[in-house]
Amino acid sequence: MAILLGILSAFSFGVGDFLARFSSKEVGFKNSLFWMLVVGSIFYLILFYFFGSGLSPNAIGLSNSFLSGILIMFGLLCLYRGLQMGPVSIVASITATNPFFVFVIRFFLGSEPTLTQWIATLVVISGAIFVSISADSFKESLGLSKKQIKESLIVSFMASGMLALGLIFSQEASNSLDPIEAVIYVRFFSLLGIASLLFFMKSKITLTKKAVPILFFQGILETTGYFCLVSAYAFDKVSIAVVISSGFGLVTVLLARLVLKEKISKIQTLGISLTFIGVVGLTI
Repeated sequence: MAILLGILSAFSFGVGDFLARFSSKEVGFKNSLFWMLVVGSIFYLILFYFFGSGLSPNAIGLSNSFLSGILIMFGLLCLYRGLQMGPVSIVASITATNPFFVFVIRFFLGSEPTLTQWIATLVVISGAIFVSISADSFKESLGLSKKQIKESLIVSFMASGMLALGLIFSQEASNSLDPIEAVIYVRFFSLLGIASLLFFMKSKITLTKKAVPILFFQGILETTGYFCLVSAYAFDKVSIAVVISSGFGLVTVLLARLVLKEKISKIQTLGISLTFIGVVGLTI
């Protein structure tokens, strides 16, 4: 069951991120994130009503959930900005390296990595370098300037780092809360964060008819990904679902190739392959 949940999680995250490309272009990346979180939060509350076991909040759990929610919000904001600009295959590949940042942070906090994780770290770094180098190939195929590609690379690495930090605090929240319950608080604080950001930046909240179905499925898929992932812990505490779900970026890359017809060079293929092999190694 944990394997099936991991596959569903990877598919949901991957397709959800791909849809974010279109909704971000339609209503802007900040509005895309806001509406995704609105839809996702409502859907998750429905799921929790049927599958949850009630709320038992505590100060430590809520504090970690707050930090996780805000960091994940900024991470997704960077991801959506990157997907809006493109190339999707580059942005998705780099953002998916967040387990590397989790590894680095955990190491400095005192964890003792295995030999496999050290090797996987070098593989991820190599893959990220190859992916970054290959980004210049999109100047001609997608008509992007060097400045645009550089910005995409920067926000992708920022997204990866902040999502990694958010994941760490989310894991800490799950130590004092039921994992399914913790997601409610994390999503709430993410929604509160983006709403506050829009308010203080005096950004207009917009929604178009064209964006409605995209954002609906985007919110459902992103939430389904989280729900499948946390549900897997009921079957396997050191869940294989975490390893499988880390392939979400690969789903997004494949969709970019098939739907957007993004040309993937040999160097980029090598970089993407190394990145995801390394990510699997880090999550084992």
